[in-house]
Amino acid sequence: MNNTRIKKLTFTAIILALCIVGANIKIMGSVALDSFPAFFGALALGPVAGAFLGLFGHLVSALLSGFPLTLPVHLIIGFCMMVTMAVYALIRRGKRALDWKYIILSDVVAYALNVPLELVLLYPILKQAVYVYFTPLTIAAIVNIILAEVVFILLKKRFPRILDIFKSEDKK
Repeated sequence: MNNTRIKKLTFTAIILALCIVGANIKIMGSVALDSFPAFFGALALGPVAGAFLGLFGHLVSALLSGFPLTLPVHLIIGFCMMVTMAVYALIRRGKRALDWKYIILSDVVAYALNVPLELVLLYPILKQAVYVYFTPLTIAAIVNIILAEVVFILLKKRFPRILDIFKSEDKK
């Protein structure tokens, strides 16, 4: 295993630990700040790592809450989080990472996948309960996305080479 892979694996483990910390900061039920590190990880490490972090973060948050909506529902939500993180990272790939139009586009798409589309997919199972989750999910999604953007932009501007370590590995 080369040095870059070890650094990427270590960084992924640190972000995974932050997902667990965020999963303990609850807004309502399993709705928590677990996806903030996953959004950041998607930007810093790419779509595959981001997808893994999104799934893991949500499932840990749901586990800590006792799977309030049942395991199958939380697996669907976890899958939606995987897709959200992958698409979010793909929109911001390469030189588009700090371009404001791509930042706004990725944020809007991430919100749309994470809240309205997810609730539409869950409606056949949860019926009217999806309306109860709209506001807390919206608040959580916006807070998670903004936190990830602020941390990523500050790190990228203050330490431009620190996150570029992982880009050379992606091209191989």
